[in-house]
Amino acid sequence: MAIFIGLFVLTASVAFAIKANDPAPSFALRDSHDANFYLSDYVGPKKKKPCKGVILNFFASYCKPCRNELPVLNRLTEEFERKGIVIVLIGFNEDFDRIGELLGELKVDRPVILSDRYGKVGAKYGVRSLPLSVFVDADGIVRSVLFGESPDIEKEFRTKAEQLMRRK
Repeated sequence: MAIFIGLFVLTASVAFAIKANDPAPSFALRDSHDANFYLSDYVGPKKKKPCKGVILNFFASYCKPCRNELPVLNRLTEEFERKGIVIVLIGFNEDFDRIGELLGELKVDRPVILSDRYGKVGAKYGVRSLPLSVFVDADGIVRSVLFGESPDIEKEFRTKAEQLMRRK
């Protein structure tokens, strides 16, 4: 019986992945300026900041597709902020030393940068491969998810961001 339960739990956790129309799991992480970042400050019923949505991008320094995607997100940050969308980069299972080296090398400095050093937030979002981008609307609902590398990532991000802006 214990083997069956163990296999069930393992299978269920591997099968879990965040998807459209799921509520975005709430979280708090330290940012690169050593301040707390709370997703609930930006989306959901108790949000404190005017925002039309948040793009969460999980990445790691060893991930080649992430290295291609991060400069694109950096370029889009100011444009999206003017439209009410916040881009948040989350270093999955990495500390700020490693994240800082990568982002310095790529000259990525505009988005909010967080460290999910122990992978706890990534586990809530079902991160199994990288990069993973989650588009959360102002109500705190996941509207779209991008798994892995895309041939035209800038177009994908613009399209998904446009969908967030059309809500409310």
